[in-house]
Amino acid sequence: MKLEPDIQRPSAPRQSRRATPPRRGVILVLTGFCLVALFAFVALSVDAGRMVLTSTKMQNAVDASALAAAQEISAAIHAAGQGQGSANVDANSIAVEQARSMAAQVAEANGLYIDPAQDVKFGKRVFDDATGTWPIHWGASPFNVVKVVGRRTDENVDAPDGQLPLAFGWAVGRSKVPITASATAFVEARDLVVVLDFSASMNDDSTLGDSALSQAQVEAQLDAMWASLQAANPKWPNTTVSKFPAAGFGQVKSAAGTSVASTDVNTIFTTLQLNARNSDGSAKYPFPQSGRASNGKPNAKLSATASDTAWKAYITYVKGLSGTYKQKYGYRTLLSYLQNSKNGWYESEDLWRTPHYPFHAVKQGTSLFFNFLSDLDFGDEVGVVSYGSYAVKEWDHHDGEVDIDISSDPITADYATLDNIQRRHQAGHYDDYTGMGDGILKGRELLLGVDSDPNDDGFSRYGARPTMIVMTDGQANRCPANWSLPASFKWKDWTDYDGNGTANYTTTDKYKQYAFYEATKAIDRGTTVHTFAVGADADRALMQAIAYAGGGIYMNVPGGSTVSAMETQLTEAYRQIASKVPPAKLVYEFPNN
Repeated sequence: MKLEPDIQRPSAPRQSRRATPPRRGVILVLTGFCLVALFAFVALSVDAGRMVLTSTKMQNAVDASALAAAQEISAAIHAAGQGQGSANVDANSIAVEQARSMAAQVAEANGLYIDPAQDVKFGKRVFDDATGTWPIHWGASPFNVVKVVGRRTDENVDAPDGQLPLAFGWAVGRSKVPITASATAFVEARDLVVVLDFSASMNDDSTLGDSALSQAQVEAQLDAMWASLQAANPKWPNTTVSKFPAAGFGQVKSAAGTSVASTDVNTIFTTLQLNARNSDGSAKYPFPQSGRASNGKPNAKLSATASDTAWKAYITYVKGLSGTYKQKYGYRTLLSYLQNSKNGWYESEDLWRTPHYPFHAVKQGTSLFFNFLSDLDFGDEVGVVSYGSYAVKEWDHHDGEVDIDISSDPITADYATLDNIQRRHQAGHYDDYTGMGDGILKGRELLLGVDSDPNDDGFSRYGARPTMIVMTDGQANRCPANWSLPASFKWKDWTDYDGNGTANYTTTDKYKQYAFYEATKAIDRGTTVHTFAVGADADRALMQAIAYAGGGIYMNVPGGSTVSAMETQLTEAYRQIASKVPPAKLVYEFPNN
């Protein structure tokens, strides 16, 4: 038997082991630290959320409070428009105390305490031409801005304005935090364009045969017109000769007039001594109106031949009258003739001096409108557009007595100049008809610029509310040749008064369509449009529809049995429109606030 040698096999290598240090309790400590940090973050989140929620509630409360206070100012202005109190809101006005009280009430209703004496602040927002901004001058009156501050700053957390206690404040080392919120509300200034009807019908109430008033009332108006001409005593250019001499014109020398039975114009002309001549051959009694040149200056007196022709045209008019004044040649029939047949400023240069109606009532109302805005002093600016057959932007006026040019800034706070311009006009100034649509177009251009010129932004200020006031005493009867209402136009989009999806006003009259369409183009660009209709013949349905579409107010001035009744109605209408300030609105940042 063969024996195998005894072979020594190597043993497997032995792994080296080291003792692991004990780790009992480490996880517990780390968990504790993490829980503390997590709890701190949770505590911070909870309190931060409460702070945000409280701040939001306070902001909502002061927003509502500031708006409510500003609306008290608007209410005071509205009341002034009704003839109750002054339009000027200052520190002595009852409106201020009402605004403070209302601010406190609204804040309390929203869970916020404010001190009305300390936390309600008033100021005046005005336009700065140099910067194009609207800084606030705090404490300056009349007030059109209200700022309300809500505070939770008292160290006593139990006080009405106490700081907000923190539920987990100990985790961050604070037990309470102060919070404040503020809001500013203002009554927006307006850029207003007044679009006035200067058509010839604006003298009907002082014209024989055209007025709805009694004959005695028309006579009184004609006498007042003559008296105004006597008081003004206009003279022929470069002379001392009166156009309307106190002694009259030959036998045309009384209000009631000289009656001439003949129907032959030449015989009447001679009988009235209107054919008389001076030694130099000029007319002894020149016809008293010769019109104006293209530069606005009054023409020299008519030549003898032209004067004869003018007097004979007057005689023909009087022959055609009926009733009391048929063939009566005097001051009343002369002034009625000028209003009826020679009303344009290029024909009769002095009719603007006379109180003819209803035009004079419109003048008076416009003056009152300017006075109200002056008292209000909220930074409103105004421009004037007038229309007859066509419309004119009234930014200059030259008539030989005044030279006015505000064309560089035709929407202005210089109310006195605007008043001077509008008062030096007369009914029929730019022809007889009623081009309301062109008036609205020119008003829109003055505010917002000419549509076809991308570089023309108009004269409305950024940050002011564009507003148009359209007035008429008649029916629109002019529009551009070949104009037609666009096929895409939908009346229901503008005149659905009751919200049933159907238009409450439509018309197939293209002149009225044009006026309404031009209004909608202004409204589409943010313009508020107010309207008023004067007298029995005004188009009330159209004016009401335009005001509805434009978010404005419609004023009905029906006229009455007397001129004074119409004047009262017109002045009330102007006052109410002037007091229709825009709703108060919030602003969060003002320069210098």
